[in-house]
Amino acid sequence: MEKVVANKDKHFSNDKFLTKVKASGLKLGMSTLHAASTLFFAVKSPDMSKANKLIILGALGYFILPFDIIADILPLVGLTDDVLIITAALAKVYSAITVETKLEAHQFLKKTFGERYDYELPSEE
Repeated sequence: MEKVVANKDKHFSNDKFLTKVKASGLKLGMSTLHAASTLFFAVKSPDMSKANKLIILGALGYFILPFDIIADILPLVGLTDDVLIITAALAKVYSAITVETKLEAHQFLKKTFGERYDYELPSEE
């Protein structure tokens, strides 16, 4: 498991994630966009378990794949599989993600999308 996490760049890269977010981010919906970004920052946390990092890397790796089960270019349904994968991964690891990580993701999206990003963090954060 440590070897897979250490070699994550084969399946996932920061640049590919950022490109995908910028290209299709707002089409995902604000909550899914925040979920994907939260996972992106959570996987970098030294406090995140290796098992959770594998879940996150799998979800983010799928998210950045140019070939999905449902092609991203299809109107309305193209990002459905991405939304489902991101949401499932976040649900699985959510309790291990710190409030600081969620805020970091939120600030990143505000900086990236400016006024177009209008997601409000839940009150627990």
